[in-house]
Amino acid sequence: MTAIIGFTCHDSVLMMADTEESTTQGKSSCDKLYHFSSPTGYVLTGGAGDAHLIDCANQALQQFFAAGMPGTPPDAPVTFQLVLEGLNVFAQKLFKETTKTYKKVGLDPLHEFALLIAVNILKKGTYLFKLYLNKVLWIAPPNHTVVGCGDLVIHPMLYDFQLTPQKETALFCGIRMMYLAKNTIPGVSGKTDAVALLNDGSLIYYGTLNTARIESLVANFDEYLGKFVYTSVSNVSKEFSEIDENCEKGFQDVPAILKSYRDKYRELLDHPIL
Repeated sequence: MTAIIGFTCHDSVLMMADTEESTTQGKSSCDKLYHFSSPTGYVLTGGAGDAHLIDCANQALQQFFAAGMPGTPPDAPVTFQLVLEGLNVFAQKLFKETTKTYKKVGLDPLHEFALLIAVNILKKGTYLFKLYLNKVLWIAPPNHTVVGCGDLVIHPMLYDFQLTPQKETALFCGIRMMYLAKNTIPGVSGKTDAVALLNDGSLIYYGTLNTARIESLVANFDEYLGKFVYTSVSNVSKEFSEIDENCEKGFQDVPAILKSYRDKYRELLDHPIL
């Protein structure tokens, strides 16, 4: 059980994942984001569902790109449309082979999994796709997506986040979404991993130590909003004459407080733990 979020950002695709894995023996930490180089550019993936199927799919996908996306026109220029076509060829082949084998040994229905795939094309742009069963969907900006049991909490928040943000904004807001999911859904836990695949083909690894520090800032900011902003805005009672005056005084400090949170976030990004 897990949560993988994919953000379509202004200059990149940002992918985030929790790090807890549930097994028959208990729980452990693991890396759920996988990446590899290909002839067309870097590929970044994150999967939710059956762990063995995800590992097999990642390995097969790497071989598929290395072989030049067999099943697509061999001499065609590498474009977004060709990659989408190729990914659908891959998904259908993987699904057919897997279901056929599983049915032979009585494993029906098929163990499900979903895969988010970010593909950089010739260092000119990075695109986000979602593989589920035998189909691949392009996640077009300003849309974002999530797979795994964290979908229950995160999907509604993504629905309200329909914009094409900078990766720094997506990182902050995404860590908040993961924080809320980890505190709500038992199957989402551990640390939060985050990797951005930029349009120029390079990767940014944020690291779980750094995302943990940002998560602490996010939690503190949420507490400030809950204890001061919401209560002050809603405190319009006429019972006490001093309420308006006290709220107005408190509001005067809001710009400086918001700036302090923004400065702290900038500091965490500018001075990461290596």
